[in-house]
Amino acid sequence: MRPLNLGETLDASLNVVRASWRTLAAVMLVMAVPIQLVDIAIVSATTDSYQVGSSSLTGAGSNTTYADQGAYAAGQVVIQVLGLVGYLLGTVACYRAIADTHLGRPTSARASLRFAARRLSAALWLTIMLVVGLLGAFLALVVPGIFLVIAWSVAFPVLLVEGKVGRAALARSYRLVQGRWWATLGRLAVAYILVTVVTAVASAIILVPALAVVSDTSFAALALDHAANLVVSLVTTPFLAAVTTFVYFDLRVRKEGFDLTRLAGDMGPGEDADRRTYGAGGPQDVPRDAFGNPVVGRDDAPVSVPPPAPGGWAPPVAPPPQRPLSGD
Repeated sequence: MRPLNLGETLDASLNVVRASWRTLAAVMLVMAVPIQLVDIAIVSATTDSYQVGSSSLTGAGSNTTYADQGAYAAGQVVIQVLGLVGYLLGTVACYRAIADTHLGRPTSARASLRFAARRLSAALWLTIMLVVGLLGAFLALVVPGIFLVIAWSVAFPVLLVEGKVGRAALARSYRLVQGRWWATLGRLAVAYILVTVVTAVASAIILVPALAVVSDTSFAALALDHAANLVVSLVTTPFLAAVTTFVYFDLRVRKEGFDLTRLAGDMGPGEDADRRTYGAGGPQDVPRDAFGNPVVGRDDAPVSVPPPAPGGWAPPVAPPPQRPLSGD
């Protein structure tokens, strides 16, 4: 691994997304489709009219009316909670698949989602700390808020690769970005600009022709609106996860001489090694590293082969008996 400039960071991100697109698409579909269906059902049940069309494309929002304010508010809370959980699970699973692909390991949606489920509580806690910290900074002054957005931008890779949680992840991200704040800002800004353009273009391509056929207040229009969001998320979520991951790798390469060997050590043996050591189901109560893999070689971890004696020394072993030659 070597330091990457802006173009190389974007190129590496696109390459890893292309290399693992089946896994990433499966992850996003498994997470997003059920949530989008529940979202449609809640909106249909709690609103009198939900208009999509030109106002959505221009960013002004949808013209929504409802009779029962309490039901509408409760529905929106459910939608936001489900959206947050789905976003965290999908994003964390994408991080795992991207890191495995970068190491040349086989990936699967099932393994990535299982890893994401194990790290959900830590990811949720980190999200809460990020929101509270950034909200306080923006309320105090806008400039500190912008500074912290970038300074804490690699907190999730820190959590998922190094196993640091909460404030430790934020502090580690701050130290990594220190001295590279402007470069990190440039990479992330370009990535988010690209995502914004792709989102607008894809939404327009899907919605504008469709709304010429169906009413913008119909159930079909509502379904098409959510379908557009789903299609966009299939591309943008993995891409942003990849860019953030490679920004994190680049910071560690520049400051710590980070390489693939250290990355593999941080990630552990991988899903295949887990199955070979413990069987298809894997252990339930064993020590695990930051990526959820069992830590083998410890006294409290079940291992299939005992560790070698200290210093490489072992008691002498008698040689096996010699078979007599056939001519004797």
